[in-house]
Amino acid sequence: MASRFYVETLGCPKNEVDSEKLVGTLLAQGLTATDDESQADVVVVNTCAFIEEARKESIDTIMALSERRKKGARLVVTGCMAERYGDELRANLPEADQIAGFGVAIATGVAPAAAAASGSTATASTTAVTLGKKPSLVVASETVPSFDLLNLPRPKSREPWAYVKIAEGCDRNCGFCAIPSFRGPQRSRDIDSILREVDELQAKEIVLVAQDLASYGKDRPGELGAGSIVPLVRAVSA
Repeated sequence: MASRFYVETLGCPKNEVDSEKLVGTLLAQGLTATDDESQADVVVVNTCAFIEEARKESIDTIMALSERRKKGARLVVTGCMAERYGDELRANLPEADQIAGFGVAIATGVAPAAAAASGSTATASTTAVTLGKKPSLVVASETVPSFDLLNLPRPKSREPWAYVKIAEGCDRNCGFCAIPSFRGPQRSRDIDSILREVDELQAKEIVLVAQDLASYGKDRPGELGAGSIVPLVRAVSA
């Protein structure tokens, strides 16, 4: 029987999009989704770190899921808190089997035979390494892949509406917000990739989201119209 996974999402709509893309990736690796965390072989918590209450909720959720997971199940912490506080979480959260910051593929522990059958290069063996400034666990003897959630495919929407993330990061330096420090600078997606995602979702209503919607395209003015979101909105609504 295929290994099962469960994803718990905290925080904003952008995190919801990230989780759906993680789901698409895990399904492509041959795993099966479950709504019951106690039956999952891999439990993923997509955390939020925007304010203190969100950070507390993330820790409380991690601890609760650690208690409810079945024996032998892997607990993976990802999302903003994993990226911003990776070192601290790894040092103080032994309940987690992996702290996966942005750009780090989740080590599911899928057996080599099952991974090969699903087209994945993951193996069951893992080892601790440091990627940049953030520690994590990755598959042993494998080069860490380019794991860009922004452009990964996702499953068809189960609702009549869907969020679509059109950019990642932010170039502003607001004193009350730490997002640019761990999400990075503004990085806009090209219109064609966004339209493909919209078509694949098959939703009747599309909600465009980003850290800074008004800045969409300004990092790529020569490619994305005049550095404006207007051409994208027209294309999506056409």
